[in-house]
Amino acid sequence: MKASAREADARVKNPDPSIRAYLIYGPDRGLTHERAQTLVRAILEDPDDPFALTQLTEEDLKSDPAGLADAMAALSLTGGKRLVRVRLTGETGSGPIIEIIKGLESGSETAEAVLLVESGDLTPRGKLRKAFEPAKKAITIACYADTSHSLESLCESMLKVEGLQLAREARTEWLPRLEGDRALARGEIEKLILYKGLRSQRAEGDDTITREDVEAVAADQGEAQLDAVLAPTLLGLLAKADSAYHRSITAGGSAVGILRALQRRLDQLGAVHAAGGNEGAMARSGAPRYGPQADAFKRQLSLWRGRRLEHARQLAFDAERAVKRSGAPAEALVGDLLLRLARGAAQMGR
Repeated sequence: MKASAREADARVKNPDPSIRAYLIYGPDRGLTHERAQTLVRAILEDPDDPFALTQLTEEDLKSDPAGLADAMAALSLTGGKRLVRVRLTGETGSGPIIEIIKGLESGSETAEAVLLVESGDLTPRGKLRKAFEPAKKAITIACYADTSHSLESLCESMLKVEGLQLAREARTEWLPRLEGDRALARGEIEKLILYKGLRSQRAEGDDTITREDVEAVAADQGEAQLDAVLAPTLLGLLAKADSAYHRSITAGGSAVGILRALQRRLDQLGAVHAAGGNEGAMARSGAPRYGPQADAFKRQLSLWRGRRLEHARQLAFDAERAVKRSGAPAEALVGDLLLRLARGAAQMGR
């Protein structure tokens, strides 16, 4: 089956029990990741239960092609539903996935788990879409860049939680800047909410976001400061990364903001790899195209790919979860994450 754009979000929020395999793909890796996360939370009672969720990469499929079938057949040790999540950059390593889909359709595969495949953009002629789309027990969900209407809905729903609304001139000025990547858009909306203040922090009646507020936290104002932290981290320059992070925090920067920026950068690297890793892919992802920043991005691209990139994404996700759930200060948790990634990049670059 193939989900329409209109029903895509409903499909992941309220999954059909008859669907045993999902292919969530598209050039907007932020939206792809968001919908995959929504599906995981909708299927599993505890998404953090390692006995309920098995995560694999294309490197895992290539090194152990039978591992996917074993994971799909395994029973949950704690009872309840199980899900196997596979993250790909494209068609590479998709052979075992296609065999699972064939088995589900023929009835020869008695899978205990639901299969979730998350990938970059795929062509209609590709093997994965050809396997999923005709299948009755599988579904594809495409993730393309948000329209102005869907961005407006996302923005309004997030602001509504904190009792905020956009003034008309702010709406006209700001929404076009968010187009292109769901993760970037969500991060910018969160940044604006933090700037304006949570419901419990604001003065009574201060619930309208003006154009002046938007200009104060515009995405391009501070990207250079964030890149001063991210670039040395992802290039393995430990001393520079540590120094830049502490300078940013001392100057009033947000550890959570840096973590969000790191997640966006990792997603951006993944999107470029998925689109071919060439100059055109970099341009479409919004990566810098000229000068020292472009050179640094290309070096990051060469270091972070495949399994290494997926591991970095998982570490960033774990850090975000720890920030939300633990009593430890965000500054310490994010600082530790940055040093771990910098050490890893330094080892890869030797």
